[in-house]
Amino acid sequence: MKPYPTYRQREVLQHLMPGDWMPLLKSAPIGERLLATLLQTGWIERSLDVNAGDLYRITEAGRTAFRTPVPIR
Repeated sequence: MKPYPTYRQREVLQHLMPGDWMPLLKSAPIGERLLATLLQTGWIERSLDVNAGDLYRITEAGRTAFRTPVPIR
């Protein structure tokens, strides 16, 4: 896994930058595979509250990855 997010991953991370819990699948068109990748890398986290539903927010690792410059070849 790259230490910096792809364009699509950056788009999702930017959407979550305010830091609030958000229903990501409803507010941004995101696939299950992309969501799983973001969760696996630790760039976002899922709410553990069963009553809240599927809510997500960015982590500090996600903020750091978002700020990491993409290398130019």
